[in-house]
Amino acid sequence: MRAFLPEQTRISQVHLRTARLGGALAFYTDVLGLKLIRGPGSQAILSAAGAGPGLLVLTEDLNAPVSPHRSTGLYHFAIRYPRRQDLAHAYHRLVGRDYPVAGASDHGVSEALYLSDPDGNGVELYADRPRAQWPWRKGQVAMVTKALDLDDLLADAARESAAMEPPAGTDIGHIHLHVADLAVAERFYSEFLGLAVTQRSYSGALFFAAGGYDHHISVNVWAGNATPPAKSGGLVSYRLEVPIAEILYCLDHRAPLLDYETRPVPREEGSPILQIRDPNGNWLEVQAAPTATAALCPASSAADKNSALLHKTK
Repeated sequence: MRAFLPEQTRISQVHLRTARLGGALAFYTDVLGLKLIRGPGSQAILSAAGAGPGLLVLTEDLNAPVSPHRSTGLYHFAIRYPRRQDLAHAYHRLVGRDYPVAGASDHGVSEALYLSDPDGNGVELYADRPRAQWPWRKGQVAMVTKALDLDDLLADAARESAAMEPPAGTDIGHIHLHVADLAVAERFYSEFLGLAVTQRSYSGALFFAAGGYDHHISVNVWAGNATPPAKSGGLVSYRLEVPIAEILYCLDHRAPLLDYETRPVPREEGSPILQIRDPNGNWLEVQAAPTATAALCPASSAADKNSALLHKTK
């Protein structure tokens, strides 16, 4: 099935399980500067502005086993800043708190820092370059991986007297997952969910996006196909916000054709949410944006039936 999710589609929230909520909160609030909306208790919700929908949910489970390094699940989630200067301020905070940075890359379409939170979850901090500068070749975004000039980035922070807090426009730009099988992942994220494949030249990885973005969700098979223990630390769910409410209805009614499990959950901010179990057992939450409009489902029943038959024969 062709990609159909609209341009306004975005990753809006990531939910993590931690055995040490205090340590996780110290990292996300003091080191990264996110603000607590609700908590602490056994669950904390954070955002950049300290109000509105949360970007990150942290749930404490003192008995949560550690997720093995080589298993399916979260590779990293990415906090996206509106400007390069905001990324520079974030790097300045890391340097000031002597927090280790595991990597720093210039991807052509963006500049990124990579680190791990206290539970070992991968976290990317990045800022996009203007879309007009993104190179595309035959429908694929031509991303690169070059070393990022950290001295130049730090100098950018010194050029402004702005506060080091993340600005209100900071959000979740994408999520990158370890999966067991790329073909199964492509069937789920592209054929079923409706994201376009924007990059398939990285060995063992695929990138998916809506509306001409470089990627909202990416997957790789670099960690093998082992399944982590139930209720282990790490990813609980990740949320995709869509601008058309009927998309939830479409996905809910198409999911049984491909044997995907779905379930509704209580509304948040007045918007409905549908949970869909992804092929590796994580919950993908699809939420209608507060300003979601009405539209008809894409005409895809024939393609769905053919895909379902193919799926059942494998």
